Amino acid sequence: MMGCSNPHPHCQVWASSFLPDIAQREERCQRAYQSQHGEPLLMEYGRQELLRKERLVLTSEHWLVLVPFWAVWPFQTLLLPRRHVRRLPELTPAERDDLAFIMKKLLTKYDNLFETSFPYTMGWHGAPMGSEAGANWDHWQLHAHYYPPLLRSSTVRKFMVGYEMLAQAQRDLTPEQMSSSCTGLSRVLVAVATALVSAASSCPQAWGPPGVQYGQSGRSMTLCCPGVTAGVPVSWFRDGETRLLQGPDSGLGHELVLALADSTDEGTYICRTLDGALGGMVTLQLGYPPARPVVSCRAADYENFSCTWSPSQVSGLPTRYLTSYRKKTVPGADGQRVSPSTGPWPCPQDPPGATRCVVHGAEFWSQYRINVTEVNPLGASTRLLDVSLQSILRPDPPQGLRVESVPGYPRRLRASWMYPASWPRQPHFLLKFRLQYRPVQHPAWSMVEPAGLEEVITDAVAGLPHAVRVSARDFLDAGTWSAWSPEAWGTPSTGPGLCPYPAWIILVRSCLPSGPLPKEIPAGGKPYTQPKENPQMDSPAPPRPSLLPDPRPLDHRDPLEQMAVLASLGIFSCLGLAAGALALGLWLRLKPDGKDGPQKPGFLAPMIPVDKLPGETKKSVC
Repeated sequence: MMGCSNPHPHCQVWASSFLPDIAQREERCQRAYQSQHGEPLLMEYGRQELLRKERLVLTSEHWLVLVPFWAVWPFQTLLLPRRHVRRLPELTPAERDDLAFIMKKLLTKYDNLFETSFPYTMGWHGAPMGSEAGANWDHWQLHAHYYPPLLRSSTVRKFMVGYEMLAQAQRDLTPEQMSSSCTGLSRVLVAVATALVSAASSCPQAWGPPGVQYGQSGRSMTLCCPGVTAGVPVSWFRDGETRLLQGPDSGLGHELVLALADSTDEGTYICRTLDGALGGMVTLQLGYPPARPVVSCRAADYENFSCTWSPSQVSGLPTRYLTSYRKKTVPGADGQRVSPSTGPWPCPQDPPGATRCVVHGAEFWSQYRINVTEVNPLGASTRLLDVSLQSILRPDPPQGLRVESVPGYPRRLRASWMYPASWPRQPHFLLKFRLQYRPVQHPAWSMVEPAGLEEVITDAVAGLPHAVRVSARDFLDAGTWSAWSPEAWGTPSTGPGLCPYPAWIILVRSCLPSGPLPKEIPAGGKPYTQPKENPQMDSPAPPRPSLLPDPRPLDHRDPLEQMAVLASLGIFSCLGLAAGALALGLWLRLKPDGKDGPQKPGFLAPMIPVDKLPGETKKSVC
């Protein structure tokens, strides 16, 4: 990536007997400013950037990271100490520790900027050494430069073009844009960097309540006495025990080393100074580093989506989840530039601390990358998930499902429902539905796909309560079907009323032997109008379906319908037998006895001309 022969990270130290061109220009400018203003140039520049806060990326107790206004590379940064330091060996132990912390935070920001292992070239510029070390270098301020080559994404790099090499360097991003891009990641990355630095230190205490240290089961663990200065020898005891664990002559100072710590080592430890005074108390809790969480996302409409997650491994330690998202860009697209329109943005957890975050105002045709990072005192682990609203769209179940009987129709039920409240019903984003129903005690569901928000079931079983449920999906088949709505119950009308069967069935019924008519057709042939029922009694609370299957087969037929079908079958059978007998008779009459023998006269003989009959006088028969 960087044009070198070694693909792995590496470091080089260069020394020369002269000042190279860039270092020489820096030395000349710093010396001139010192002689004119009486203070180092970069010290004053750092104070001005702290006051303006326009190009700051990171700050700590001893260091600050900023984007210099003269930067050439898109994500170039400058690392400066807050006090006047000429060379690296002049740093105090506290400044060295803080330097590791802020460098880790900066590199984590770089990696998360395009969610890739971010390449960069970094170097320190300190005051000259060697034969020039004894000269006056008070004008020089120690600093480091970061030169990352990436421009718009993990695959697009910046190259110096002819005008830049021969005339003047040009910036693809302003320093303020670059600073805001990295600063937007701070909410997600500060806790990650804190956890990583805490896990890497010998005495991790940057997490959880004071006096609690965390370690990994099966690994060596170092406890630090919190009330004494580093290196001061102390004696260690278990709380409630008098047995000495480690004496002051161990050579470990204020530290206690536990080899291959396990669950028996958990608990509270006490450290005492040489005079027997209580130095402090430390509680040890063991667990495991975080693993990549399991993440899934779902969109209940075409404008918002939510993501939920769960740990893939129980760590046994206090855990946080940091969530963010960005809009993905297509490689090579003209508009593929780092800008506020592509993120990253924090994904707010709803409610705070829950294992769910919600993204509002998403674009239906865009793709997004979700970043869920699990953080505990032993480190951090990130899961990246690419999603599009078209694939994760799953509406909420329909609401307000009602099932009503149809007066006068003992085999019909009318079901109606409404759109889910979470779905913004617009002309271009409609829903389609599917409906399932079954009578009580029968586990098999029947299903239809209604055309709207209402459906009439025409083959219900008379007199039995029916369970009905509905689900929804995007009209253009984006995403998946919703979950089923809660079941609603209804019973077909059982009172007398108009005949629901076609006219041909009624005609067939009139040809059957006389007898009492079914209740559905009142005597006298006059239709009976069912009185209006009490709405509260229309759908009484039915019994819930039995968990045991009904041994009787499901029969949707009505007695009148059965009689009509039997009569129809009888009539068609008689007609079929008559037609078959006639055809057989014709065939037997017309069949000759021999190949050339005379035909026997029969009932068709008068239709044969007389002159064709042997031995007869030619005449015609009237």
